[in-house]
Amino acid sequence: MARLLLFASAREAAGVSRDTVAGATVAEVLNTAKRQFGPSFETVLASCTVWLNGEECRPDAPVSDADEVAVLPPVSGGSDISTLSLEQLRAQRNSLQEQEDAVSFARRLAQGRLDIARDEQRRRNSGDATNADVTDGIARVFAEERGSGSNRPPRDTAVVADHPLVAELEALCVETGFGSLRQLDDGELDSCCRMLSEFESRVSAQRKALFTQIDALSNELVRRYRSGTSNVDSLLDENR
Repeated sequence: MARLLLFASAREAAGVSRDTVAGATVAEVLNTAKRQFGPSFETVLASCTVWLNGEECRPDAPVSDADEVAVLPPVSGGSDISTLSLEQLRAQRNSLQEQEDAVSFARRLAQGRLDIARDEQRRRNSGDATNADVTDGIARVFAEERGSGSNRPPRDTAVVADHPLVAELEALCVETGFGSLRQLDDGELDSCCRMLSEFESRVSAQRKALFTQIDALSNELVRRYRSGTSNVDSLLDENR
């Protein structure tokens, strides 16, 4: 068994974003998924990349109940980006960067909420008294932020509040009772942390996949400059 995570066209073909699927290897998990989700999913799967726990993998890689198999779409327009025009390369990279902005925003929200929920677990386990000033606890949690963000330079972003990932996170928080952490019993709090962690892990895998695609497009732009097939002005001028 493994947790199957589906993105973009794979998610649309299957009708779900995640499921638990039987199989002792990645290939067996995918074969089970093809039987479960039908021919449309099988067609999409043929052009997708498959990762195990955030890394590319072989079909015969073994899986367990704790593993995540992610089905990630190829760069739109096909995997052979060397055939794309300069304008197509730029357009695809810009589109992927916009997607990455939204995914990273949802990831940061999930990480912050997960840190707050885990801090409540820590407080209970240590027997610390409840702090009447909730904002003080939040400030301390964020002051101890794990520091695992991207080392890429920041860019201006405009992520809408009703983005599907943000909406999914909000619905998850309502479902788990995140807004009333201190009223949850220990089992409910554990469930809240687990579900937030699963969401954060799934979004992180999607973010990593987008980075891989963005880097491929950027590397192709650099290759064309180095080979002389495009001049630096045309590469830098986003309007050309």
